[in-house]
Amino acid sequence: MADFTTVTIDYNKGTDGTPDWTGTTIAFGGTSGANEFRFQRTGGGGTTTTASASWPNIIKPGATAAVEEMYAFSADATGIKVTTYDGGRTFARVLRFSFDALGSPASAMQFSAFQDTADTTPTPGTQTANATDGRNIINGHTTDTSNTSYLKGNAYGSGFPAAGAQETPAAGNIGTTLAVTSGTAGSVSPGAAAWLATWQSLQGWIQYITAPSVAKVLQAFFWYISLAMFIGPNEQTGNMVFSVLTLQYTWT
Repeated sequence: MADFTTVTIDYNKGTDGTPDWTGTTIAFGGTSGANEFRFQRTGGGGTTTTASASWPNIIKPGATAAVEEMYAFSADATGIKVTTYDGGRTFARVLRFSFDALGSPASAMQFSAFQDTADTTPTPGTQTANATDGRNIINGHTTDTSNTSYLKGNAYGSGFPAAGAQETPAAGNIGTTLAVTSGTAGSVSPGAAAWLATWQSLQGWIQYITAPSVAKVLQAFFWYISLAMFIGPNEQTGNMVFSVLTLQYTWT
């Protein structure tokens, strides 16, 4: 028995009804602008060939708002727009974790976001001027987000439960509630072959998502997820702001 050899994230460059996952694999890790998901407001100026260091700033709004565009970059200036991401819950086929057939998971998958690759524990509500990591996204703000993260997430079932089959969502809405203040202390889990009704704040292991069951061993599968980034007037500015998406499980 062993760990998975390859775990990646795929993104949809097609439509919700006819998704296109070909050539969209993003590996975990990466440096110098590679393996990044980048967000911008509509018409922000970033393109599929914009280098990470030149990615446009977002002007702070007068009120909280969703960030409407997401791009995936496999190299510093090599990207593709995630066409079904719009900062809302309208489309179901946006992102998915992809697992090879070599792993033997012993616990349910869980994922969240952190300010850095050290998986530093967040400090909810705390904003830091001129931060050089993602702490201001992950910590959130008392007024803007009710101390939840500005980054929200959702997940569909477990992917491929041990006693089931591949769980693939139909096109359409994800859950029923997505707001800048969405978030529940601790872990939340969707039902089998279902989305979370209310999106979860991705705030380290303070607020995170856990699959409802352990995935099947020695089985290639996809675990469908989605993200939504928000911004607010009380979010502090930073330099080269990023946050880390972390997937965690045990294996035998």
